[in-house]
Amino acid sequence: MAKRDFIFIDEAGDPGEETPYFIQGLLHITDESLKKINVHLGAFRYFGNADKELKSTKLNGLQKQKLLAVLKCAVVESGFVAATSVFVSKENYVGRYIKEAPGLPPKDATRFRHFMIRRLLEFHFKNNKVQSDTVEIIFDRIHPGEEKERYLKNYLRKLGALSLLPNFLHIIQVDSRYVELLQLTDWIAGAVKEKYFTHPERDFNDFFDYVKVKQIYD
Repeated sequence: MAKRDFIFIDEAGDPGEETPYFIQGLLHITDESLKKINVHLGAFRYFGNADKELKSTKLNGLQKQKLLAVLKCAVVESGFVAATSVFVSKENYVGRYIKEAPGLPPKDATRFRHFMIRRLLEFHFKNNKVQSDTVEIIFDRIHPGEEKERYLKNYLRKLGALSLLPNFLHIIQVDSRYVELLQLTDWIAGAVKEKYFTHPERDFNDFFDYVKVKQIYD
């Protein structure tokens, strides 16, 4: 039985006005599945000639196929692996924090990012259950200052206290350069960006059989 759940979250696009989209990707594993995923990622590094950070924008087609194979093997062999993503097309989004409109709160990129994290986690846990009594959530470094980081932690803990989300024992920001599972999450968010915004003509094989995706409109 799993002793700890790990939730990795990364994003693509900008929560402000720099990009017409904003995407959140999530990878959910346990301490048991972590061991086998690391074996597959090690093989990918060795046989895939991947000696740099696994950023979605820097991976070639063959490397993306091999990463998909890693995800498939992890799902089949590792007991529990789940991947989820939500995205917003800002042109079609009518919700809070993006546009100035009567009855809506003011534009606020930080609040919008946190709101999207909430929607991602709600969607994910609608389809998946925690596998242990200890849940840890790990973000690629999204806030450089302590104040915004503390705001995010308080926000998520409040949602946990209201039983809208699980209670997270640890809420951590790290640099993805030394956390390969965040790099894998970046690849998930990047694939969603390509399919729905930048390169819909590309062949994604059966990638989206393994990743649940939802567009957020409000």
